Amino acid sequence: MKRIYLILIVFSFFNLSAREMGDFVRDLKFKPLVFEVPEIKSVKQPSGVEIFSLKNAEFPIVYADIYVYHGRKNLGKRPVEITKLLEDSWELSGSKTYPKEKFLETLEFYGASFSVSIDYEKTIFSFAYLTSTEKEVLPIIQSFFDSPNLDESLVTTTKGKLTEEIKRRNDNPTALGSRKAKEALFLGTIAGTSMQIAALESLKMDELIEFQSEILKEPKRRFLVTGDYDLKSWERFFPNLPESNEKNNSESITPLFLSENIKKTGNKIRLVEKDVSQSFISMVGVLPEHNHPDFYAIQVLNYIIGAGGFNSYYMREIRNNRGLAYSAGSNTDFQENYGTIQFFAMTKTESVKEVLSLMQELIQPKLIDSLTEDELVRAKNAIINQFVFQFEDDKRTLASEVRRRDHKMPDGYLQNFRKEIDRLTLSDLKRVGKLYFQSDKLIITIVGPKVLESSFGEAVKVIQPED
Repeated sequence: MKRIYLILIVFSFFNLSAREMGDFVRDLKFKPLVFEVPEIKSVKQPSGVEIFSLKNAEFPIVYADIYVYHGRKNLGKRPVEITKLLEDSWELSGSKTYPKEKFLETLEFYGASFSVSIDYEKTIFSFAYLTSTEKEVLPIIQSFFDSPNLDESLVTTTKGKLTEEIKRRNDNPTALGSRKAKEALFLGTIAGTSMQIAALESLKMDELIEFQSEILKEPKRRFLVTGDYDLKSWERFFPNLPESNEKNNSESITPLFLSENIKKTGNKIRLVEKDVSQSFISMVGVLPEHNHPDFYAIQVLNYIIGAGGFNSYYMREIRNNRGLAYSAGSNTDFQENYGTIQFFAMTKTESVKEVLSLMQELIQPKLIDSLTEDELVRAKNAIINQFVFQFEDDKRTLASEVRRRDHKMPDGYLQNFRKEIDRLTLSDLKRVGKLYFQSDKLIITIVGPKVLESSFGEAVKVIQPED
């Protein structure tokens, strides 16, 4: 009973008003965390495969990923639907030695797991197993690469499953708004093309088998392994593959290309008509590539404006202080050749116009110029302290290192990240704010009922979810 009273007292104490909650979080003081970045071993095999390893024998488990650098952007003239269809059918089909469900069931019997993911840049094969079962597990996994067994009946079943997913993809306003914004920003590219049922149904087995074979023949590979491993056990997984004579048919996306797409949309607000009680607002813009010198300043400014949770202006001003939105914030995505930023909010239909105006106001140069040294220090310390979570598990640590190399980040990027953040000044934030946080260079997408059209007049263009 005493515990219950204590909990009630604590809850009563922290039952702050919206404005008080923002003030409470804003006044917290954080010191930058001191820690050492783990040392990652990297060696290149005669086969050309680069191995990244981080030994941890605390538990008798091995975690491994094979990165094959052939993904959606390498489709050429193939329809985009082929990647998702192959991904969802591939691992379920198993190998000729362990066909269909026998493949995964046998691995599960030995306590192992296996999965396939085809993303934009590459295809990733992930597995984990107990060290004690390595002799039994590795030949099973090897059979998947040596004799893949793409099963036609499973492909047919997967087509049906994906068709239902396409039919339901407009149910969630947030997912719908983000998808429509991406289609506009990446117009004319594979990255901006959404799956269509007709194209999915038209795919044939020989097309899937050809694409599967192309992935398995790709010589550019990286191998990530952590846990209680023995690299000698994996030597058979590093075949000497000949360099492809085919020309690289992958698409290239640059900040200039994305900026041109934003110009094509004009200044009109895109209203995706959907009868919902909570409307979703998205403002999407262009950032430079990951290894650009402005990367660090953008991260800090973005944290202050929208990515810092209750510490951000978006959450404090839109949600807490005015009660206009259930959620509000921003996020960035940095790739090798470009970056993007999205500002978002979920609000009642009658508040959409006010919230959008406030979202635009909070990224104006006037506000960014008024930022204080205390706000800068809090943001820098928070980012530095959160940086440690990139190393909370060894597998994520290896993935961070590989991403650094894929994006051509400078040597010592992980080791120097905190110093680069700490040296930033208010003038750095003001400069990048004027360059990248401009409301007139953003694609505005709203998911909501048609009644919103009257709120914006000629400034809005109504589109349907599948336009």
